[in-house]
Amino acid sequence: MRRLLLSACLVASPLAAQTVQILPGYSDFRLPETQVVDRPMSLMMDWLLSFPESAEGGPQVDLSAKVEEGRLMIEFTDAGGGDDSVRAIQRRMEFLQTEGGRWQLVAYGFRQQCWRSGSDDWTDRPCP
Repeated sequence: MRRLLLSACLVASPLAAQTVQILPGYSDFRLPETQVVDRPMSLMMDWLLSFPESAEGGPQVDLSAKVEEGRLMIEFTDAGGGDDSVRAIQRRMEFLQTEGGRWQLVAYGFRQQCWRSGSDDWTDRPCP
């Protein structure tokens, strides 16, 4: 019986992980482990609290949230964090509210702007 239960858990885990869509033009870098939450902003808190109070280059942070077509979208942009190849990092999460009032992460993405690319375009690839 234990083997059957263990096997079911192992098979179910990859299926659960696949329910979060990776947004087009974004990567799945640092996909949050917790995907159903009471407070969606709590998933952004680690990034917000790790933002430097002061650093060379005048770091900036932008946090926005909006609801469109029943989806809660949260976007966190960290610019000027001191990396010589990365100009800015952006994380985006999209949630749907469950019947129980909790929030299910349904889409996620991580992208960045590079200093050396000569462009302001966002990319899902590592900066050179």
